[in-house]
Amino acid sequence: MNELRMYVEHLFEGRMLTAENIELKEEIYGNLVARYEDYIASGMSEAEALEKTKASFTSLDDLREDAEPTGDEASPAGSAAGEASQTSAGTAPTRVMPAASAPASHVPPAATGSGSPAGTVPGVAQPPSGVAGAANQHGKAAMPWKRIAIIAAAVVLVLAVAAGVYEFVIDPALDRAEDAAEAEAERQWLEQQNQSSGNGQGNDGSQGNGQSAQGGTGATSGYGDAEDQREYEATKAVDDAIAAHPVDDLKSYTGNSLPDQGFFEHLPLSMYVSSTGAEQGGNASYGVWYAGVLDDIDGDAIDRALVYNAVAAFSVYPELQTVTFTVQESDETAYDANVYSFNRATLEHAFDNASGGAITQLNSSLYESQESWDQVRDYATRNHFYDRQTDLAEIDD
Repeated sequence: MNELRMYVEHLFEGRMLTAENIELKEEIYGNLVARYEDYIASGMSEAEALEKTKASFTSLDDLREDAEPTGDEASPAGSAAGEASQTSAGTAPTRVMPAASAPASHVPPAATGSGSPAGTVPGVAQPPSGVAGAANQHGKAAMPWKRIAIIAAAVVLVLAVAAGVYEFVIDPALDRAEDAAEAEAERQWLEQQNQSSGNGQGNDGSQGNGQSAQGGTGATSGYGDAEDQREYEATKAVDDAIAAHPVDDLKSYTGNSLPDQGFFEHLPLSMYVSSTGAEQGGNASYGVWYAGVLDDIDGDAIDRALVYNAVAAFSVYPELQTVTFTVQESDETAYDANVYSFNRATLEHAFDNASGGAITQLNSSLYESQESWDQVRDYATRNHFYDRQTDLAEIDD
C-alpha cells in the first residue's frame, strides 16, 4: 500500500531516523495495512477503507506508553499491585495502538469478617499462610533480574562496539576496495578500447571507420550487444547531466522558500518529472514523482542522481527538511515504484563525516562558486557515499 506508506512517512516528519523510530514506523504501518485489509474484507470500497484507516491513526500522540487501567484496576490496591508486578518482573512499557480497549479483568473481593488473619486487607489476595519473610523473599527474587539486566547491558554494549567497528572501519574499507576494483576494470576496458581503435577494429570484429554505432562520427562504447549499448548510453546520459549541471541554475532559485516543479526540471532526471508538490508540513517536506524512467539506466546512476538532487534541493531551500522521490520505471505500475525519503539532518551528518568537518550544513554558501559546488558534487557521487545514503532513504514496501 504505497499511499499508506507515504501517510506513515508523513507522521514521522521531523523525527530522527533512529532504530527505535524505524521499528515504530514499521509497526504502525503493519497495523494500518492489516486494518485496511479488514475493512476491504468487510465489504468497504478501497477509498472508504483507506480514509477510515487513516482516520483511525492521525498522530503519533495517539500512541499510549502504558495501557490505562479500567474498572476495578483503577483502585489504589489494583494500581499498587500493578506497579509491584512491573517492578518485580522488570517489564518495559508497552506501546498500544489506538483500538478498542479490552475489557478490564474483575477480581471479586475477598470475604471479610472477624476470621480474617491479623494484618490482612479485605478484598486483596494474601500470600499463603505459613510463608515467612515475604518481603525478604521478594528481594531475593529480584536479584536474578538485576543480573539479567547487567548481562543485557553488556550484550548491548558489545553489539554497539561491533556496529561502530563495521560502520567506521570495515564498511569504508570494503567500499574503497570496491571502488578500486571498479576503477581497475574501467582502466582495462579503456585500454582495450584504445587498442581496438588503433587497430581499426571494433569489439564486434568489424572494421572501424571512425563512425559511432548510430552512424555518426565520434566516440562509441563499442558494445556488440544492442542491449548493453542502450544501457551504456542511457546511464552515461544521466551521469553527464550530473557532471554538467551548473551552479547558475541553483543561484537562480536562491531566495525562494518553497521548491516548485521548474526547479526539479532543471536537475538530472528532469525529463522524467511527472508531478511535484508540498507534502504535509508545508515548506518542510516536498515530493517529486519520476515516471517512465528507462529501465536501461543502471541503478547506480539513478542513485547518484537522486542523492545529487536531494543535496541541491536542501542547499537552495533552507526550510526544506525532507524530500521524497518516487521512481517509477517505464515497465512498472505505480504500485511497483520505489520511494526514497531523504532527510536534511542525515545528509548533513554524512557530509560532515566525509569531508572531515569541512561541510557541516547544506546551504547557499556551497554554490557560491563553481569550485566549491564541484567539491560537493564529488562527495555526492562517490560510490560509498551515494550507495549508503540511498540505502538509508529507501522505503521498503
